[in-house]
Amino acid sequence: MVGIKVNHQQLAKAMKVSDIDLLLILLVVNLIKNLGHRYGRVIDAVSTAAKFTVYLTYLEEGKNLRRTGFLHHVEPRRVKEIVSEFETLVESGEPLHLLGSIEPSYLIGFSYIWAEKFPMQGNDSRLKLFNLTTGERFIVEASIAPNIPKCLAIREEQLYCLIEELHEQSQSSLPVEKRTAFSDALGEHAKFRLLESGSVKEIKLSPGLSAYVLAKTDYSPRDRQARIHTMIQDLTRYFEGMYAWVDEDPAVMRGIETLGMLPENKEAAFEELDQLMRTWADKYHSEDADNQVALQFLISRHMDAL
Repeated sequence: MVGIKVNHQQLAKAMKVSDIDLLLILLVVNLIKNLGHRYGRVIDAVSTAAKFTVYLTYLEEGKNLRRTGFLHHVEPRRVKEIVSEFETLVESGEPLHLLGSIEPSYLIGFSYIWAEKFPMQGNDSRLKLFNLTTGERFIVEASIAPNIPKCLAIREEQLYCLIEELHEQSQSSLPVEKRTAFSDALGEHAKFRLLESGSVKEIKLSPGLSAYVLAKTDYSPRDRQARIHTMIQDLTRYFEGMYAWVDEDPAVMRGIETLGMLPENKEAAFEELDQLMRTWADKYHSEDADNQVALQFLISRHMDAL
């Protein structure tokens, strides 16, 4: 059977959907087609999200069942059932699972903590932390690309320690009730993502021993599935940031630039912008700050609103 590629965004526009309809369609299309969630599971998740909205309004309206039902066109009896369901979740401390996916966002800082903890000094061998003969080191080092970051190769347990440290740092900025404990499963997942992205390379020294090398200074998921997970995370953060902008949060700044760019200038322009971002972040970053800000951007073809 021949697979026909259909541009779902163009198809939706041809059906004259509104902006909010298109946003919902794009989200659901990605959940089912790209992330592989079952049709029925997505229906259940949307239903749960709608019930969560009813419960949220119930709390905002001073726990007034009739007022909540009036605002959302739901019978007070049904509102009471929804409230009971969510209060049971809150009291039991059980997590609210709709679909779920984990992609540790803190992996973007992995190369920095590696360079800080395991730098190469002077004429150090990259395999300094391993008990190898001169000949063994020569053979292994010959298989390593010469232009990778100047960091020592580390053992698996050291790799997990770096991941755990990043995880704990990321959790410290969250409210206590939202923190997630580090686990072996989470460490394995993070290790897999680092290897899949090409940020880390594993070199087998013996059946029971591997050396891990930092292959590049950035973490960017390489396979399409990983990039889709990252896309969902980015969209979620952007959505929350835009809500803060709507509420005139002084800590939020929205910016957009449109310009014409010649194809031959694209690569140089992208590289220059990347360097400007790094320089700006290094200039204003402070280890003493008790809050974090995120600058999130995307360069793409300019698309007019519907």
